[in-house]
Amino acid sequence: MSFKKYRQYPIVKNIVRQWPNNSITKAPIYCSVDLRDGNQALINPLSVEQKLEYFHYLVKMGFKHIEVSYPSASDTDFEFTRKIIEEDLVPDDVFIQVLIPARKELIQKSVKALRGTKKAIFHLYNPTNEFQRKVVFQKTDNQIIAMAVEGMQELKRLTADFEGEVMYEYTPESFSQTDLEFASQICNAVIDIVEPTQQNKMIINLPNTLEACMPNVYADRIEWMCANLNKRENILVSVHPHNDRGTAVASAEMAIIAGADRVEGTLFGNGERAGNLDLVTLAFNIYSQGIDPQIKLAFIDEVKEFIEKTTQIKTHIRHPYVGDMIFTAFSGGHQDAIKKGFDFYNKSDKKHWNVPYLPIDPKDIKRDYDKVVRINSQSGKSGVAFIISEFLGIDMPKDEAIKFGKIVKEESDKKGKELGKEEIINLYNKIKETNSWDPNRYKKHASFVSDLAMPVVELLNPQENENILDLGCGEGTLALEIKKSGADVIGVDLSKNMVEKTKTKGIDAFVMSATSLDFENQFDAIFSNAVLHWVKDSEIAIQKINKALKKDARFVAEFGGYGNIQNLMIAMEKVFNNNPSWGEFNSPWIFPKDTEYKELLEKNGFKVDYIELIQRPTQIDDITNWLDVFANGITENLSAEEKIKFKEEVTKLLKPIQYNEKDGWSADYVRLRVKAVKV
Repeated sequence: MSFKKYRQYPIVKNIVRQWPNNSITKAPIYCSVDLRDGNQALINPLSVEQKLEYFHYLVKMGFKHIEVSYPSASDTDFEFTRKIIEEDLVPDDVFIQVLIPARKELIQKSVKALRGTKKAIFHLYNPTNEFQRKVVFQKTDNQIIAMAVEGMQELKRLTADFEGEVMYEYTPESFSQTDLEFASQICNAVIDIVEPTQQNKMIINLPNTLEACMPNVYADRIEWMCANLNKRENILVSVHPHNDRGTAVASAEMAIIAGADRVEGTLFGNGERAGNLDLVTLAFNIYSQGIDPQIKLAFIDEVKEFIEKTTQIKTHIRHPYVGDMIFTAFSGGHQDAIKKGFDFYNKSDKKHWNVPYLPIDPKDIKRDYDKVVRINSQSGKSGVAFIISEFLGIDMPKDEAIKFGKIVKEESDKKGKELGKEEIINLYNKIKETNSWDPNRYKKHASFVSDLAMPVVELLNPQENENILDLGCGEGTLALEIKKSGADVIGVDLSKNMVEKTKTKGIDAFVMSATSLDFENQFDAIFSNAVLHWVKDSEIAIQKINKALKKDARFVAEFGGYGNIQNLMIAMEKVFNNNPSWGEFNSPWIFPKDTEYKELLEKNGFKVDYIELIQRPTQIDDITNWLDVFANGITENLSAEEKIKFKEEVTKLLKPIQYNEKDGWSADYVRLRVKAVKV
């Protein structure tokens, strides 16, 4: 390889640039050249029927300028053009365009092809760069100009009696390799023939026929031409960027801010050689800046599917905006940012989209969020938490997300592939079923929870016809007790089994967590017993509770407070430390101080009437039963043999301090009891 055989593209000299201070404020006029430029780039050109279906999609998307054919070069193109005109398939507001070489006999056939249409663009071109002038055509500069002028004169003569609306377009075909002085000279000569007006503008199209310059140099050239064209106010300056350097979209954007009014390109950039400007990417870029793109993009996946089937060209999976995986993140770090972005967006006024790594909302193009976060061995807790939140409506506490993320990662490693949405949900449901509360076992071994809760019910003081929510209703014992007052009671619980048991007692109940309550200004009171120490995201739960209450409504709860089951906690952690192969001990609970919980309530819209930590040593039937009911989350990753060993060692450590022959086993409970009012 020898880089020395290439020359640097010349810059535009002596130009005082205005375009760097400009920005795109509205969409340009789009002209699709798929049916001509795109078609000639296909191994198997489109049939008339395929072109017709393609044309319908372009119309449906809202294109008002569509280059439909090169009728002088192809009988199929001529036939297609006649078909859409004679069968009245062109909407009244759509210009159809044909490409015409500056040769009289070819101009005649092209005019014949467009007879009868309501709106026509006759697109005349001839090569203009120095090599083509001197080597290919062996003509002088004046002879090349004459070719363009005589071609336009013939075109005007043949269309003088044209019934439809006519617009003329001229392209110095090799503009990107043409000296600017000559380019302006030949364009102005053609403009003088057309004599455009404000009511009847013409198009000067300036292509990057071979994209050899950087986008900023292309912008310089467009700005220079805009300043040196005759009758500029009556001209639509158009650009036709090719993609040889991979910067066609950037060239188009810079050309627009440099003065271009119109762009020619193809959907997804298919075109001769290196491709054309990708109109879809350009339109989405404009859309993502809060500007009406002026073409319809919501059904772009349908368009993409049709084009892939018709052209046999597959769209790259990472193609901007429309690739199958363009919104997909596997990385744990990316997923964490995306989840937090979604959480923030859903809590905000939703006026402006601002989610990391997602330039637009995938739902704008009718895509579900299951493609945004995909899970494999590189993913983390936030990815799986997003899946569970988005598709099950469950906000996983951080510690639960960490545990579940680890399980999913191990499963992905074991299978050697990514896990689909359904696989993750099934895995989550399987784990929940394994660790779910058994109503019968709970009633047998943990009835003390509801038996000792009457003081909290009395603090609630339910009244007839009040709407009351039992948050963490369990198997419905306390919800039924509250209902005896004449109040209307709804129960929610994270355990499906518990909810089903509550329903058998005549209580409406739903599967829902404290951090995903979906109520607003609905309840006169919210009651919760022995639940909120399971909810580590305390502030989110309080905010959800506040939102669900009416103004001046009350929140009454009792749950584990600071110092709760302290001996049990010490024993369980010690057993884990003595068995390092089990992993790190992670408590599923939070036991707040009364002062810190009071502060949290007041920070989030409550006035606290009463709050107290209550020492309440509690008789239990057996420590192993307690561990089975309440500590299954701690031991969920242990084998059956390890779980037995865990219970044996915890029992051995606790027996000297939590057991006596007369009273049996007890647990060192400390309860936090609270009553607060929404202000």
